Amino acid sequence: MHPHALLLAAGTGTRFGSHKLLALWRGRPILSHVIATITTLRDRGVVSGATAVVQGGDEQAAGLLRQAGVRVIWNEHSDAGIAGSLQLGLRALTTLTPQPDAALIFLADQPAAPLDAAEEVVRAWQLGSGAVVRPRYSDAPDEPGHPVLIDRDAWGLAERLTGDQGLGRALSQTPEMVVHVDVDGANPDVDTPADLSRLDSPPR
Repeated sequence: MHPHALLLAAGTGTRFGSHKLLALWRGRPILSHVIATITTLRDRGVVSGATAVVQGGDEQAAGLLRQAGVRVIWNEHSDAGIAGSLQLGLRALTTLTPQPDAALIFLADQPAAPLDAAEEVVRAWQLGSGAVVRPRYSDAPDEPGHPVLIDRDAWGLAERLTGDQGLGRALSQTPEMVVHVDVDGANPDVDTPADLSRLDSPPR
């Protein structure tokens, strides 16, 4: 059983003030760091492939993804919120042959996503832990962790969402479906330039 990586990369990034995913961190665009994590998982056989949902017309982001062999799905209504991107992405996975057994969902504005956390999540799911497996980071135990894995049988949960409701909204209504895997560190979002600067700051 192998999941398919699904990258949500269609956010408008209005709080950042410029194209957030192309902002540089450690000499590379934020998006490139997430792509590198996903392609490493693919090369190791942890995921079967990768698909990304991208804001309509964002050829720069799409170009980076295609260079890495990631399938690109356009979201022409990305300003309507993350729920639409998640729904588009999961529907796109149903068109693959064979269909993936699960989706491992990454957020494109989390360039520090730890490789080992993704591997632990997939391993827990393969051992039958639950339909939804997500990491619980030691430095941020109360925040919903990513990447989160959703078994194919649970993809319908996303259809309940609207606007900026993320998957956590649906999972909060079905907590019995969720298994948490404890991992070290954190995986912060980058919403502003200050967030980007803090990525290399030592934890308090």
